[in-house]
Amino acid sequence: MLSLNADALPAGELHMTKSSIRESPTPSELNESFGSILSQFEGSHTAKAAEGLREGTVVSVSSDSVFVDIGFKTEGVLPLSEFQNDSAVKPGDKLQVTIKGRDPEGYYQLTRSKAARPTDWAALERAFADKTTIVGTVTGVVKGGLSVDVGVRAFMPASRSGVREAAEMEKLVEQEIHCRIIKLDAADEDVVVDRRIVAEEEEQTVKDRRYSELKEGDAVSGTVRSLTDYGAFVDVGVVDALLHVSDISWGRIDKPADVLSVGQQIEAKVLKIDPEKRRISIGMKQLQPHPWDSVLSKYKVGDRVRGTVTRVTDFGAFVELEPGVEGLIHVSEMSWVKKVRKPRDLVKPGETVEAVILGINVGEKRISLGLKQALGDPWADACQLDQIRRFCASSRGSRGHDPRQRHQRRETD
Repeated sequence: MLSLNADALPAGELHMTKSSIRESPTPSELNESFGSILSQFEGSHTAKAAEGLREGTVVSVSSDSVFVDIGFKTEGVLPLSEFQNDSAVKPGDKLQVTIKGRDPEGYYQLTRSKAARPTDWAALERAFADKTTIVGTVTGVVKGGLSVDVGVRAFMPASRSGVREAAEMEKLVEQEIHCRIIKLDAADEDVVVDRRIVAEEEEQTVKDRRYSELKEGDAVSGTVRSLTDYGAFVDVGVVDALLHVSDISWGRIDKPADVLSVGQQIEAKVLKIDPEKRRISIGMKQLQPHPWDSVLSKYKVGDRVRGTVTRVTDFGAFVELEPGVEGLIHVSEMSWVKKVRKPRDLVKPGETVEAVILGINVGEKRISLGLKQALGDPWADACQLDQIRRFCASSRGSRGHDPRQRHQRRETD
């Protein structure tokens, strides 16, 4: 240790040296100084970080929060509700976030929005002129709408809140929202904000992304939202698709409500996407094997089959042999004994009939059926009966049983 010898120094120099040497700081002073420096550093660090977007990495996900590594000693926290329109977030995902501040536990409060909270009238005027999205906090329900803190007190009409029910408006109180200034009068301190337009734009952005992700031929999961006579509208992930009644099953279905219900989860295949009209067509039956692929292995010409009459027309009746496989009984193949003018006089929809397969055309997906062939050919029966009669007559003649021949023989004698 360096020591000073007071006797070896001149008096003047001794006085100057004693006045120049400061006492060492106490431990409490050291702690106070370090805490002050750390606080100033973190404050300036946060201020700089909050100026723009930062890229963070998801570290973990809890039941209501997403923890993000933003490059600081302390992690940031995002509400899980900010991901409600996206696919599930998971550790390792990269996110663009903005720092809003720190919560009581010391975590950085983050948001995925590029919106900022105005700090003065000049910021409000810029946001109004540029039509940019800002952040505000709903402070209460007032007559005709909601009161919102956007740096100053603002009014949001109920019609522009994005909700319809009074109970839903109550739930917005103390919630942070994204909105846009639609009226600004600095002199009267009159500010009106709109949350609905921002929500609609965000929803449209999510829909656009979903449309770009979907491809024809994709298999998708969805939830039936509504039913009509011609099909069902299915939510396939923030966008609706039409499931036509003819694409529900290979079998014939009269009404979608007969096989589907609202809220039912289904699997389907994307059949067509119209980018201009924003329409998506899907089909359930396309995920199942086509029944005609196995027709030749199940049916042969001459087979007797049973089926249900599905439609009756002027030229015949259609019979369903199995779901997706129908045959036609032409009007000319319905009866041997009379000329059928109206097929519905013999068969009706819903009836079960027995018929004979007359022909199969897999290429055109047609099966010809005959109703009268299943009843037997009366002309064939008549020929058989005539042959029997002729045989009996010749058999009696050869044995001399004909009384006329015996009478002629007596007269000759």
